[in-house]
Amino acid sequence: MRRVLVTRAREDAERTAEELRRRGFAPLIAPVLEIAATGAPIPTETFDAVLATSARAIQFVEGLAALRAPFFVVGGKTAQALSARGAQVEASAPDVAALTLLLGARFAAPARFLYLAGHDRKDDLESFLRARGHAATVVETYEARAVAALGEEARAALAAGEVEAALHYSARSASIFLALADAAGGPATLRARVTHFALSEDVARVLRAAGCANVRVAAAPDQASLLAALEAQ
Repeated sequence: MRRVLVTRAREDAERTAEELRRRGFAPLIAPVLEIAATGAPIPTETFDAVLATSARAIQFVEGLAALRAPFFVVGGKTAQALSARGAQVEASAPDVAALTLLLGARFAAPARFLYLAGHDRKDDLESFLRARGHAATVVETYEARAVAALGEEARAALAAGEVEAALHYSARSASIFLALADAAGGPATLRARVTHFALSEDVARVLRAAGCANVRVAAAPDQASLLAALEAQ
């Protein structure tokens, strides 16, 4: 049974591990990030809409239903989480690019947005809002902190050459994983023999730049495509 390293934050990694077992793989959870609430307060002023690009961004927010503005979000999971907490979800888009198209069509005139986000994020949505003359209040509701070291089981498996594949979901987490593996005295096989599966080309570039010889990129930036690439290997 192929042993697959999962580097996601623990809560997400547990769900991925279940899916890997269902597909006949042996998952090894090795989180390189810890998710923590920032405790940032939510403004009480009036907004035309609230934006969220991940379910994680609303996980630590209290009083979501009290925000009277409609929510425009990315992902069905984010929409479901909001609806379950009594928030008004106006629309859900599959990705940020689709969300910007939706907002462009819905808000022709400058508007005021509240954007619930993580500390580490791409600037695509904020750049779009600025370019269109919108006012955006960004509240960073959570941050993903790098762990101090890889878990003992992961270190032992890497040292013994038992890991055949590793799943990487972001450029940052891939970079952190490689640094932690090096700090733990990771063997050369980590880069030469382990097959690294990247969620996107951005993630793959980090792996290749670090000398990983076997890098595969998911056909689309979602877990289903990432696991499909793993199964096809």
